[in-house]
Amino acid sequence: MKLGINQRRVFNVLERIAAEGAACPTNAALAERIGGDISDTAKALADLRRLGVIDVVTVGKKRQLTIVATGAQTASIERKPTARERRAEGRA
Repeated sequence: MKLGINQRRVFNVLERIAAEGAACPTNAALAERIGGDISDTAKALADLRRLGVIDVVTVGKKRQLTIVATGAQTASIERKPTARERRAEGRA
C-alpha cells in the first residue's frame, strides 16, 4: 500500500514511538515532530486508521496506538474505574 507523504511522515514517527513503547503523542505534538500542520496531521492519522495501518484505542483524552503490521504499541493507558465500578468493588 502506498502512503502519501504526510501519512508516511506520521507513520514513521508513530512507528518509532511504538517501538520504544512511549506514550502516544497528541496531534499537536505529532505535527511539531513532522514539521506539519495540525489539521494535516490529524487527517493523515485518520487515513492511517481507515486504511488499517494503525489501530487506536482512546480513553478520555489519551490514546494507545498499535502498528498493525508489527503489533508494536505505544504505552498503555490506564483507565480510572467509574463510580459504579468502585461501588461494585466496595471502594466507594
